Amino acid sequence: MAMQKHLSLREWQHRPITALGYYPPRREFLLGFEDGGVQWCDLENGKILVSAMEHKGMVTHFLYWLPPKLLFSSSNDGTVVVWSSAANVVDRIQLRHPIFSIAINVQRQLLVCGFKGRLSVFPLDEKRVCGHVINTAKSSSDHSHTDIVSQITCQDHRIYTTGYDKRLLIFDTYVTREKKGLQLVHRNSRAHTAGITHLLLIRDHESTRLLTGSFDKTVGVWSQDAQLIHRLPPFTGIITGLCHVPAVGMVWIASANAHPTLYDPRAGETVSDFVDTFQGADEGLSLQRLLCPPEANHVIGTNKQHQVFVWKYNATGCVTILPGKHPIECLSHTAKMPLLLFSGHINGMVQKWEQSHLSPFLFSNDSANASDMRPKRCGQQISQIDQHSSVHSGELRLNVPGKRAGTPGKRANTPRKRSNTPVTSAAQQRMRQARRRGAVFTRSLFVEDLDILLMSAEDGDIYIWEFDDSITGSAPASVHNLHKNPEKIKKLEILEPRGSVLGAPPSEEEMSPELNKREAGLTCKKLLSGHSHAVSGLALVGKESGYDTVYLLSGGWDHRICLWDLRSCTLKGTFPNLDVESWSDVKEVVCEGSILDLAYSPERRLFAYSSSDGLVYIRRFGLVSTEMTLVGILQGHEADVTAVLWHSMHEEWVTGSEDGTIRIWDGNGSQCLKILNSQGAVTCLCIDQVNGCIIAGVQDVIRVYDAESCLQVQTNLGHKDCVQSVIHIPELKQYASASWDCTVRLWNAYSSPSLKAK
Repeated sequence: MAMQKHLSLREWQHRPITALGYYPPRREFLLGFEDGGVQWCDLENGKILVSAMEHKGMVTHFLYWLPPKLLFSSSNDGTVVVWSSAANVVDRIQLRHPIFSIAINVQRQLLVCGFKGRLSVFPLDEKRVCGHVINTAKSSSDHSHTDIVSQITCQDHRIYTTGYDKRLLIFDTYVTREKKGLQLVHRNSRAHTAGITHLLLIRDHESTRLLTGSFDKTVGVWSQDAQLIHRLPPFTGIITGLCHVPAVGMVWIASANAHPTLYDPRAGETVSDFVDTFQGADEGLSLQRLLCPPEANHVIGTNKQHQVFVWKYNATGCVTILPGKHPIECLSHTAKMPLLLFSGHINGMVQKWEQSHLSPFLFSNDSANASDMRPKRCGQQISQIDQHSSVHSGELRLNVPGKRAGTPGKRANTPRKRSNTPVTSAAQQRMRQARRRGAVFTRSLFVEDLDILLMSAEDGDIYIWEFDDSITGSAPASVHNLHKNPEKIKKLEILEPRGSVLGAPPSEEEMSPELNKREAGLTCKKLLSGHSHAVSGLALVGKESGYDTVYLLSGGWDHRICLWDLRSCTLKGTFPNLDVESWSDVKEVVCEGSILDLAYSPERRLFAYSSSDGLVYIRRFGLVSTEMTLVGILQGHEADVTAVLWHSMHEEWVTGSEDGTIRIWDGNGSQCLKILNSQGAVTCLCIDQVNGCIIAGVQDVIRVYDAESCLQVQTNLGHKDCVQSVIHIPELKQYASASWDCTVRLWNAYSSPSLKAK
């Protein structure tokens, strides 16, 4: 859900653009020029459709009147021109004084015009009984302004105005038999320290806010009674544009920068760093004007060189971007409140991201580095593991049952012989560099039952991160210490009243010590050491399978599967068994290649692991290695199988490979049911827990497939490098992805038409 650049019209006419407008019936935007010219342009392609010269002075404003589908344009030549849907002039009204702003009060059926030192209202006359579409004979004026009336906006029977005289005024309208008039009800003679250039009214969730921009380089936020809520810090230049973008709930503020500042009115904070619309965009001349027609979900802007830009709402665009400094390998989250995201980076750093209570776009983060910790090592020593690996690696063989899964309706042949090298040379080099630096995290899981975070690494260890239990108390940090900031509480109550979407701050009952503990930082207290090479697969086995503890299955490049008891942090066993005395001349191995991913099926008590040998192996789960019998082998991929998942809704296995395919297999692994073309190497997979869709990271793209029809139903573009991990967060109705481009990105989850209808 993002605004993305749609048009960039750089070869425009070399004359200053002074006004922007929009005509909804034909989806056309209008440009008004300093010389009085008007152009109608197609919103989709930017093509000029009509050019006209009906004004003799600078065009100052455009306004659409809905019922008769007429467009007004005003000018400092003192005229209002009325246009039809065919861009023909249907009326021309002489008001004899320069007009700087216009608006329509729908409730009173008034055209409101701002002059220098005067505000006038004219009754609308759709049938033109008086000869024009407005009745100039029954006008009413007010002279409370002392300079140019720069902006006008209306709500119900009220009219809000600002001017170059620094004033913010509120008028009430009244109706008598003789006329419709104005009555001043509020005057703020010094709303800013310089002239006010822009006025914006935002009505959302039964609250109304006013925003004003000024020559003093500040933006003021006001209540609907014109009481100052807060003032944004000074910008780098004069405020030249303000527009509210309802599709994303943000305000764009143009000043002396090439990119607007993005402001969330619900939180009262700027969120530019968390929105990717302008991340990495080319620098250019500063924006001057902004317009967002709510009917179109577009933003139209101009800059100093008379260039025109159009941004368009994209429902599949990135909602929030969480920037980092190092490539990210893995991602996980906890569904408990407060909802947290955890990202693992190649430099051994873990970042904890927490969504702000005030805004869905704001995230706070806390980081910890594995190299700074002194965790207790649990499990076997690495030297012992390496000794067993070197002694017996040449004596192992693979026991394979007679029947294997292949393409639908075909019997698979014997397994292909592939190189037994655990990793590519590039991966080996990266691993050597990682070991010099410390941990490079590969997989991440959050264990809800134990409230711990697991991070496997390329150094062969599994890091157990816990919340710092030295922090005690009851006040949660998720509300950013609101209890210590009365002004922040007051601002929050004004900006977002109780019962709104974001809700009120947590109650006393919600401020529990457990919640506060989760707000604390992360610390690594234990290491699980059972592998000699990178750990690339993790799967949990817990209460859903009838056990009274939580077990962890881990697999990696050393062709080994380890079983851990997470409550006691003990190694229960390995497959194959590493006891030297029990080895025979012929011993079964896990697979011919390196284990690249691992998944568990609680319904069938089976686990599957994918391998660099192009196969996926399915085994029964047991607490001893002798119980981990081979059930089947999934054969059909033509390259490394990078991801394997259990689809509990359909009781099927899902695999993704570097060969550019995603395959769906039956629960027993007897046959391949469907093949999806992913149009690139699959780096990671995830299942949508609501609708069962398959979410795939395919190089730098996220593709969403309907599991039943096999159709691609959504594409998410925005990452600049390989997507290494993708997860579904049902609580936010979003997907989250981590990439080597050093970012975590959040996307709107796919919603099927049937669910939308409900």
